[in-house]
Amino acid sequence: MSQSKYPTTMSCREAFDQLTICYSIGGQFRNYYRYGQFNPCQRQLAKLNFCLLHGSEPIKVQEWYKAELERNKELKGSSDTIWKERS
Repeated sequence: MSQSKYPTTMSCREAFDQLTICYSIGGQFRNYYRYGQFNPCQRQLAKLNFCLLHGSEPIKVQEWYKAELERNKELKGSSDTIWKERS
């Protein structure tokens, strides 16, 4: 993939909203129900920190989105594994 396919802007407000949702009672309950553990919200916090430091630099933003896509491919999993353990 070409880097031009990745976004060049990042909304810090959206990143903050995602972090707030993650830390909320509903977000934590949903994560515990799906995966059997509470979410430390590290990814959302990292996104907000990155946005505050580099959100106005288009090339760094594209590199961040590319890295996130690669990380998501590596970590791709399913809550089915938790349900198999619970059965």
